[in-house]
Amino acid sequence: MTSIDDMAVLSELKLGNIKAYQYFFLKYYKPLCLKAFTMVGNMKRAQDVVQHTFIRIWEEKLYLDIQQSVGGFLYQQVHLDCLDQAREPQNENGEEQYLSHPNENATEHQELSKQVLSSIDNMPAEKLKLVLEDIRRIRYS
Repeated sequence: MTSIDDMAVLSELKLGNIKAYQYFFLKYYKPLCLKAFTMVGNMKRAQDVVQHTFIRIWEEKLYLDIQQSVGGFLYQQVHLDCLDQAREPQNENGEEQYLSHPNENATEHQELSKQVLSSIDNMPAEKLKLVLEDIRRIRYS
């Protein structure tokens, strides 16, 4: 869907339509996870950040402040939440939190690279094209 469609759905969201919120979650969840992954270096943490972002936006009704691009707003919020997570030295259980860096665990990084390349090799051409477009859009957001 185009951004014009996003704006129509956003209008519904501002009227309290939870289906509109579900639409944005389904549309942007995976690309936002990729964005968060590039910042935190761990897919589980990236997913947690994105879920936290969606919950925070819903609870604080931040969607009421969106004037232009819904996608741009969501990417900005995920970016800010990734930065906030980096500043927090401990989680709720008192365990140390940290951002992993690609060189920190070479074996994990190599395994992840193998999984990504394997997934790409097995992906149909049309789906691969869509994924690459999403990644390009994430990079330049």
